[in-house]
Amino acid sequence: MIEINLSPSQKNIDITKVGGIDLSLINIKYLIPFFLAVYLVEPAIDMVYEEETVKAEAQIIVSRKKNNQLRTELRSYDEVKRQVKELNAKEIQLKEKISVVKSIVDKRQNPFLLLKNLAENTPEDIWLLELEIDDRSFRMVGYSKSWKSIGLFIENIKSLVYFGPNVNFSKPDGIPEEINNNRVEAFEITAQVEKFY
Repeated sequence: MIEINLSPSQKNIDITKVGGIDLSLINIKYLIPFFLAVYLVEPAIDMVYEEETVKAEAQIIVSRKKNNQLRTELRSYDEVKRQVKELNAKEIQLKEKISVVKSIVDKRQNPFLLLKNLAENTPEDIWLLELEIDDRSFRMVGYSKSWKSIGLFIENIKSLVYFGPNVNFSKPDGIPEEINNNRVEAFEITAQVEKFY
């Protein structure tokens, strides 16, 4: 008669197999140096370079702190950057306004100073019949007793800062050359007004 044991508790246990790995195939000659390298050499290397590692970590911490400080400082300049941008925009606006004011001043045509200086530089024996200022053109018609006074008057006009370099003289047509039986010289002077101030 044959006996069969169907009970699972009486199975043969194989201690050479753990978790699906057959420990009988592992060569202990190679395993011991591996464990020595992992558990002895690595801590020995860590001990040799421990001081340098601590210094490097301290430098990293200092660098991070400095980096954070610089970032904070850089963020504080954002307001300054915004203000600079606003000031640049205002500067452009002011330049535009200044150019408008300058063009208005350049176009300003108050002939008071021009006429005052012209009167002060007019010789005594010169009489004016017409004086015309139209925009920037100047025209004067008059008489004098002598050519010398007319020449002096033209030189005085050229010396004034109000006129350009071209002061033109001509003898007008249709003006009598005698007044009260006295001979007179008629003249017409034209020029360009460069400024009124």
